Amino acid sequence: MAKTATGNNVSVPATGQDKAKIATNKREAGHIPDFEAIEASASFRELMKKKKAFLISTTVLFLGLYLLFNLVISYTDWLSAPFIGDISWVWVFAFGLFAMTWILVTVYMKRASKFDEMAHDTLKEFNYDEEENR
Repeated sequence: MAKTATGNNVSVPATGQDKAKIATNKREAGHIPDFEAIEASASFRELMKKKKAFLISTTVLFLGLYLLFNLVISYTDWLSAPFIGDISWVWVFAFGLFAMTWILVTVYMKRASKFDEMAHDTLKEFNYDEEENR
């Protein structure tokens, strides 16, 4: 804050250097992690590798089965055959997609908690604790 000739306080915008000093002071005080160092760390790269592998594979599985269902019911009659009585294979496949969705959500929730633990451990390596800095 700066004072005008009349004594009023006026906020002066911080320059780039001022912002860098403030960020460095906060980082040194443990308030802001050094994101570039975290990104370069082996534990962060491992976290991202595992997360990417999981997300890509589950996305491909989900979209692949969903699109396969649409293609099969649109251009073939494979699923028109009866499964049990009047219930055709189309219904079995469709309910299987619902089951797959619930299973993927459950698996994702469990894996996400592991990813969160890995991220928390990575931040601890850099002496940053989210609970202390809230």
